[in-house]
Amino acid sequence: MKTLKRWCAVVLLLVSWGIIAAAQPPQPKGEYVPVDQLPPTESMPAAPLLITAYAFVMIVLFVYVLSVARRLSTVQQELNRLDASIKQGGRT
Repeated sequence: MKTLKRWCAVVLLLVSWGIIAAAQPPQPKGEYVPVDQLPPTESMPAAPLLITAYAFVMIVLFVYVLSVARRLSTVQQELNRLDASIKQGGRT
């Protein structure tokens, strides 16, 4: 249990450091350069990333709902068995 708390504390510390580092304003790099004079940078369209993220969430959600449905089916079968047992007069 102590190990889990330590790991959680370390992860929380790293995440907070990352948030603090990301919140820092960028440092000025010298003189003003117009955008059309900047060198081209690599860019990736956002659509594939967005579609991948939505697909991942949908798959995880589907697996979760399937898991809950299976467990609910098992519970329903157990309730039916217990109900039949009670109607027969048995205790189990």
